[in-house]
Amino acid sequence: MAFIAPLAGAAVGGGLLGSIVTTAVGVGINLAIAYFFPQKIKGPRAESLKAQTSRYGEQLTRWYGAVRTAGAVIWLKGDHVDEHVKKERQGKALGPEVTTYSYTATFAVAFAWNGPASGITRIWADDKLIFDVSFEALQNAIANGGKGIGVAKGASITLYLGTDDQKPDPDIEADRGAGQVPAWPGIVYCVIKNLPLDEFGIRVPNIEAEITQAQGLATTSVAPTTAFAGVSRNTSDIFGDYFANAGGTTLYIERLPTAEVIAVNTLPYDAMCVHITALNKVAVTYQSQPGMRIFDAATGAFETDISGVGPATPIGWTSMADISFGGVNYLFAYTGTTITMLSNIGTGYSVVWNVDLGGPYDTKSLCASASRLYGVTDWVFSPSKDIVVIAWDSVAPSVSKITLSALDDYARAAFYDVESDSVIIETIRGSLYVYTPDLGTLLRSKINSASVPYTDPLLSNRMKVASDQIGIKFDTNDIYIYRVSDLGEVQHIVAHDTSWVNKDATQYYFTGFNERWQTILLIGTDRPTELWYLPRAQRLPVPLADVIAAECSLAGLSCDASHLSHEIYKEAA
Repeated sequence: MAFIAPLAGAAVGGGLLGSIVTTAVGVGINLAIAYFFPQKIKGPRAESLKAQTSRYGEQLTRWYGAVRTAGAVIWLKGDHVDEHVKKERQGKALGPEVTTYSYTATFAVAFAWNGPASGITRIWADDKLIFDVSFEALQNAIANGGKGIGVAKGASITLYLGTDDQKPDPDIEADRGAGQVPAWPGIVYCVIKNLPLDEFGIRVPNIEAEITQAQGLATTSVAPTTAFAGVSRNTSDIFGDYFANAGGTTLYIERLPTAEVIAVNTLPYDAMCVHITALNKVAVTYQSQPGMRIFDAATGAFETDISGVGPATPIGWTSMADISFGGVNYLFAYTGTTITMLSNIGTGYSVVWNVDLGGPYDTKSLCASASRLYGVTDWVFSPSKDIVVIAWDSVAPSVSKITLSALDDYARAAFYDVESDSVIIETIRGSLYVYTPDLGTLLRSKINSASVPYTDPLLSNRMKVASDQIGIKFDTNDIYIYRVSDLGEVQHIVAHDTSWVNKDATQYYFTGFNERWQTILLIGTDRPTELWYLPRAQRLPVPLADVIAAECSLAGLSCDASHLSHEIYKEAA
């Protein structure tokens, strides 16, 4: 600031020169003031963060079949909505500092007391559909195209169907204290986490849900247009709205849920690995040549060729993974013992470093966290309980092998879960182990007795099914979904009972899950690639006799429900 005073003193004077000098110095002073004391602009802000929850004695629905019913807010995190403050300069460096405020809410809504329900299929906020996982919605999307409604952007929803053995919600326990929260058996409710409130007037909106009782769980499957048989486990990927699959020098990019072809691209060399990043970019590496080619998933358009990826003469396997934080996406390719890091800082992906780690660190999978990469050794040639860990959040990467002696057999997948900040290991027996990010502490385990051979690079990136849920597939093709928080079983889907194509086929060893569409990507060693959709609720009528029997039971009365329903139908006719 000392340099301002002499200039200001020199500006004092009359005449034309004085005027010019005064003007020039005035601009200089204004620039200096703008730099050191920027103008601050604040956007609209809520006067109060408090929100109303349900009153004591408020009634819940008793229902049969499928019904759309209003909910009652039974918990609001911290008893207030959450305020998020963002500060940034408007325009160039000397522009005013603008502060904007946004608001979210995390809360629980109860709908009915005579659970269990067999599903909560749709949820509305102030009449806006924010959640739709009905089978009818999926059928419509497959038949007519269009995007899945899913969940409101930025939010996640956990459903509790009112079973006798449902457990307290972990978010509510974190807010109110462990052991202080009821499990609410018989109560059908949901927990909506981080719902953006800007379009709802910065308040918790009125929540309604379609809850179903006598519904069927329907399944469907789609064969990708490019269902290459015997395709490599590393040349297919599924993420968001997209599926990408390569065979030789041909790359197909397709849109879910229909597997509609977006583009067919010709590669300069045979593909070794295909990966869809969080930015919806399709990255491809080659079997016999270094380098990488990037495509846009939404359009299928070629974007760029990147040199300096991998060793000069690629040998062995290539695995890829990516992670985003701090507004930057980091993409990793691991070929043989060479690890390459790319980032999208600037106009697109470029190589940050390309390092030969040397030593016995060859892996068949890769998964990324904000500081480490995790890889599993090859089940065929070097099966082990070792996890290759590459620390990358420094000037140069460093590598080590960590032996997990607690595993019941060889490791086949290592998945980093961002939500829980933990690493989940699956063994060839289908057992699951949850570790801290440094693999130093085993947090929990689930022992199974399946047979699932081969290292699975696909599952190592695509194990997540939903918030706090992961999925695995056994050799019988049965799907098991578990909670990450306690490894409790959420759902067991018996493949034989579904309508999935090739549901009883063998040799489907590699599996990946898609959160957005609740899709399972299956790759076999001698089978066509398949896309299976997880079971969805299908609305079905409820027999009147069942309703009468339930109502009589609630009233403590004995009755012949079949006779009564017959008399009612006879009168109605």
